[in-house]
Amino acid sequence: MSALHHRNYRLYWFGQLFSVLAQNMEAVAQSWLVLEITNSPLLLGLTGLTFSIPTIALTLLGGAVADRADRKRIMILSQIGSAVMFLLLAILAITERVALWHVMTLAFFSGCLRAFDRPSRMALLPQMVPKHDIPNAVAIGGTIWQLNKLVGPALAGMLIYLIGIGATYLFCCAASATAIFLWFGIRLDSQQITASAGGLLQNMLDGLNFIRKDEIYYTFIGMTFFNSVFGMSYLILMPVFARDILSVGSEGFGFLQSAGGAGALCGVLLVAYFGQARGKGKQAISGALAFGALLIVFAYSTSYALSLAMACLLGVASQFYMTTIHAILQVNLPDQLRGRVMGIHGLAWELMPVGGMIGGVIAEVSGAPAAVAFGGVMVAGMALAVTIFLPSIRRLEQ
Repeated sequence: MSALHHRNYRLYWFGQLFSVLAQNMEAVAQSWLVLEITNSPLLLGLTGLTFSIPTIALTLLGGAVADRADRKRIMILSQIGSAVMFLLLAILAITERVALWHVMTLAFFSGCLRAFDRPSRMALLPQMVPKHDIPNAVAIGGTIWQLNKLVGPALAGMLIYLIGIGATYLFCCAASATAIFLWFGIRLDSQQITASAGGLLQNMLDGLNFIRKDEIYYTFIGMTFFNSVFGMSYLILMPVFARDILSVGSEGFGFLQSAGGAGALCGVLLVAYFGQARGKGKQAISGALAFGALLIVFAYSTSYALSLAMACLLGVASQFYMTTIHAILQVNLPDQLRGRVMGIHGLAWELMPVGGMIGGVIAEVSGAPAAVAFGGVMVAGMALAVTIFLPSIRRLEQ
């Protein structure tokens, strides 16, 4: 936990804890609210799409802005915007005036904010900890997401039941306000960020060209892409395995999800433990190979006990190599390009629904095991290709 010894990072970490809690709770509250208003699964999906489209479309622009402006200020202003939207939804829900167009409009603006907020948060990290503590900071930061995946949705569901959806949005607003209060305490040395010459469009093109020309960045962002599009589809198909293959019902499905969440938390803690170790390239490649192999075993398992164990190990392997990749990028990036490159890296995660669609099509034609096994082959194949054709990546120390 060496990164938490630094005051600025402590404030950032605890602020992130409250901010991500609000995000996770808001996702549950929004879904429940749309279903209550419309009783339509189609409109539920369209509301999610309303959030995703601007997030994907504006991420590269958000990264370019993060490389030209004060990243802390962008992060705080984005969080203020989120808090205001939570407050508006709370008032509309409490006064029983909320309509679908309110929810969809605010979801769209929330997606716009996320496109600017995420690159700035990711790019701010090296300004708060010394270079040797960056891998530890990345790993400890990852625990926030895993803890909130376990706690946030359950807390939101309980609050909706006990005090209503409007009051739940007020709780999200209060959590966001707490994050803002903590982040105002961050004191950074004045650091002039020099963006590339030219306007925002040229800055965005410069970021893409930098990734295209440097094998560290196009390799590891490519591995992240393969993980999101091909590897993580098993999570979307998990209910099929629980009901049709393992015959364990909804309660068994819940335990499979929990096993994966526990494994993911162990994975990021493992990265924190090995934060000062060398051989980061081998760690990332071996984690990807293990994840691909475990996916194939999970795909063809007909034993619930084995599937539970595989779900846990899949969480460990996926988070281990994804968090290691994040740390490698943070350590090696020039600061003037950090927002753009990390924004594109984060964008790869937003493509997970595309992987779910591909997996769903394969599952419809050939069955869920074939779809998940295909994802495992693609992830492991990508890692194997990196090992064979890019030996400099394999030999990367940090």
